Amino acid sequence: MNKQKIRINLFWKILLLFWLVFVVVLTFNLFFTHLNSETIRYRPLPPHLHHQLEKVRVRLGHILEKRPGTKKRRNKFLRDTYLIDKNGKDYFNKSLPDILVQLDKRVRKNDIPMTAFKKQNLYFGGLPFDSKTGSFNIYISQRFSILSRGYFGVFIREFSHNLLISTFLVSFPTSFLLAWLFTRPIKKLRLAIKEMSENLSERKNLESLVKRRDEFGELARDFDSMAEHLDKILVSKNRLLSDVSHELRSPLARLQIALGLAHKKQQQPTESTELERIKLEADRMNQMITGLLDYSKMDTQYEKHEKQSFDLSELVTILMDDATFELQEKNIQIESILQPGLMISAIKPMLVSCIENIIRNAIRYADKKIKIECQLDPSTRQIIISISDDGKGIPNGQQERIFEAFYRPEKDRSRQSGGVGLGLSIAKKAVDAHNGTITAENIQPHGLKISICFPQIL
Repeated sequence: MNKQKIRINLFWKILLLFWLVFVVVLTFNLFFTHLNSETIRYRPLPPHLHHQLEKVRVRLGHILEKRPGTKKRRNKFLRDTYLIDKNGKDYFNKSLPDILVQLDKRVRKNDIPMTAFKKQNLYFGGLPFDSKTGSFNIYISQRFSILSRGYFGVFIREFSHNLLISTFLVSFPTSFLLAWLFTRPIKKLRLAIKEMSENLSERKNLESLVKRRDEFGELARDFDSMAEHLDKILVSKNRLLSDVSHELRSPLARLQIALGLAHKKQQQPTESTELERIKLEADRMNQMITGLLDYSKMDTQYEKHEKQSFDLSELVTILMDDATFELQEKNIQIESILQPGLMISAIKPMLVSCIENIIRNAIRYADKKIKIECQLDPSTRQIIISISDDGKGIPNGQQERIFEAFYRPEKDRSRQSGGVGLGLSIAKKAVDAHNGTITAENIQPHGLKISICFPQIL
């Protein structure tokens, strides 16, 4: 079972990245400022230091009980231990740093053990210690690592409020703005590409990007020049296709006239197989040129004609009646299921060409029956037109390719039927121009069904 990959929008990636950078930089700046500060910080004694101080008090009692005259230079343990009386004097006659003097005053004033640290020097204590010579408070001095749990705890407690304010009131809006500035032109470029994929002349979103003076503007200008080049190529291709088709029709018309005259002059027309062959190929060439002209006109029709509202079922009925008239000489029946009142806004000549080509394709390959349906899907509110025949169908895997220009799944059969492979291509162009979809599928027991779905109705 394939796991579906979670797609994270580029905007949120950039936003989170900027936000993370802001938070990390701000935290490190506060951390090192805190580390190098000359300010003395006082805090209540945490439990783990209180436990350490209890052990020192017990050990100190054993040492002084056995050797009351012990001095700090004779015992390494006592070098970092202080016993301070109420007058601020150390039992071991050591000189007291100012930070320790201030700590002892705060302890006696608040009557609770406390810690004091400055840079990497830590002093903590305040537990009472009684000896034969008087009452004292125990203090310990030590250097600690900036990576220690205690230091980080103090840092977080002291700056958590500032970090929260900076993170949510400063860094998040700034990150949001930067992410928006990065992704907004990308989104516009994406919309421009989507616009131009439907019509190369539509460049509203691209025009606003071209005016920019940054890398996005350069990218938009390069894309605009590429689009203009593609537009010229497409226009040139369509013009060439149309011009060549027009130029070929004149000599072809003269050829057909000459063939008709040759038939009249022929003494024995039944034996003129060469002339019959020439006439057959001339008719096929005429069909191909007609198809090429229709294919090249599809783009210009969408640009020149405006959409109009009409009943699609009525249009299909007219085209079906024309097909019924043509099928009088063939033993093929047409069945229909047409829902009335299916109003659609579209370019009528394009849809006429589209549906007519599909019906003619069905007539070409049908055996005995053609079925035409035009209905509204109530769940999606879309018009669906389906035209099916009871012919042989097409090989599996080629359902999509039949909409390509000049593609024929069975060339020999297409030659016999007279097809050139442009009818369904013309139909697909018309459907795409109206944002619809067209699909082909084989039906059981045999035959081909072509379905058209139009998403927008009135």
